[in-house]
Amino acid sequence: MDDDMSQYYFTASMDSGKTLCSLLKAIQFQEISIAVLAECLNIFGSGEESSLKMYYRGEGSPLLLVLQPQSLTNVMTDCEISTQTADSVLELRDEDSSEVAKLVLKAPAFLGLLADLERSCDIMELQLSPEHPNVSIVTYGMQDRSCIDMPKSSEMVQSFSCEETVTLKYQLHHIRLIMKALAISSKVVVRFSSNGLLLLQLKLEKEDQRQMFSEFYIVPLLDD
Repeated sequence: MDDDMSQYYFTASMDSGKTLCSLLKAIQFQEISIAVLAECLNIFGSGEESSLKMYYRGEGSPLLLVLQPQSLTNVMTDCEISTQTADSVLELRDEDSSEVAKLVLKAPAFLGLLADLERSCDIMELQLSPEHPNVSIVTYGMQDRSCIDMPKSSEMVQSFSCEETVTLKYQLHHIRLIMKALAISSKVVVRFSSNGLLLLQLKLEKEDQRQMFSEFYIVPLLDD
């Protein structure tokens, strides 16, 4: 590997490649090309901890990985992963929109709430208000409708801010996609923008106390 870092657009190093692998698995929604990267990170086996270095020269270049197991000396492996160029990059942030409500929830409790929602429902409506009960979660299916009220005094809620009543709808399937990441998280920050965009920021924690963060953006359903 060339030591001249100036030729690379991106470089990174980590003491633990397994940490990155865990994060990738938490945000992997389906069997796409991200699985190739996860396999490379586990090239020495799931029980072996390895240091990791990554290099990327720029558009059209492969992603280069250098892994070195901690239990073996003078052993190193290089991997090259072909990259793709996106036709366009989806930009969800809107500089003209403002934050209208914010929730900080305990991730295990929120995971349990999502797991308990009726599987036949496909739409989730979130109602936030400065007045009691503060948060209402309404789910709709073909023949079912259910509602869960959650006041800001709930043990699940660590903080709550909302100055005016907000009602937004989302595909419940999109919300459930974060459940794998929630399972290894301690806290989730839920932010609502004036344009309806839902941002979920998760604080992930590993057994070795390493902390990681991931963000999920979910666009709202438009009224008919």
